[in-house]
Amino acid sequence: MNDIHAAKPSASVRAQYDLTDRVAIVTGGAGFLGVQHAEALAEMGAIPVLFDLDRARLEDAAARVKAASNGRCETATADITDAKSLRAATDAVMARHGRIDVLVNNAALAHAGLATQQEFFAEFEDYRRELWDAGLTVNITGTMLACQIVGPIMVGQGKGAIINIASDVGVISPDPRIYRPDAHGYQGVAFNSPPFYAVSKAAVIHLTKLLAVRWGPHNVRVNALSPAGVYRGHDPAFVAKLAATMPLGRMAAENEYKGAIVFLASDASSFMTGHNLVMDGGRTAW
Repeated sequence: MNDIHAAKPSASVRAQYDLTDRVAIVTGGAGFLGVQHAEALAEMGAIPVLFDLDRARLEDAAARVKAASNGRCETATADITDAKSLRAATDAVMARHGRIDVLVNNAALAHAGLATQQEFFAEFEDYRRELWDAGLTVNITGTMLACQIVGPIMVGQGKGAIINIASDVGVISPDPRIYRPDAHGYQGVAFNSPPFYAVSKAAVIHLTKLLAVRWGPHNVRVNALSPAGVYRGHDPAFVAKLAATMPLGRMAAENEYKGAIVFLASDASSFMTGHNLVMDGGRTAW
């Protein structure tokens, strides 16, 4: 059993949220939400290390993180579906810093280069096996590999926080009614959620619980964050339909998950593990 006195966080709430000099890997770090997560960590003093495939996008993302947070940011090219690539990037972080305090498993499949938009969002009955496999490989296997490589490092340290980015549709099904034409003039679009997405995010939530149970005795906490849709200039008619499914009556703003990332990464959540933090405007409360 862990020593309750050794695990006790500071009495100061401000100190509990402080992440000064903590090393935090963010997979999919060049993506939209990856940058937001890294900005939040850097603002609180952490050293985010962005893992992604494209060097140019990584450099641009790191520059944005530094500008927004007035903090530090590092990068490493890594393919999270390739254990050798992921281990090499992780080893480089360990060589520079000697530890890894936080892992944010944010990477998810984007359809660019894999298929046309019509193919990527095809109905379940017609979905291509290759796209299904690609989605599960990135979203589930990539998360598993990152945990498999970084988790034991944290176990050896006797402390660490892993945050797996899941989704509200890992808890409930995507609602096809949102995309259908209606009597108010909305023209509708094809069902805009690939079949693998909700399935893979549900698996991420369960992987979170499995690893929380396994690594809890070593003071390694594993939690999930399940966000809902972020507003990024969507069709106003679509926004209205989606907002009607949420008690708060709107989509998330782009920076509204930053506080949750800091909470889950910091000592403010030191007695939380195996939890799925759902931030969905209340949609799952109906």
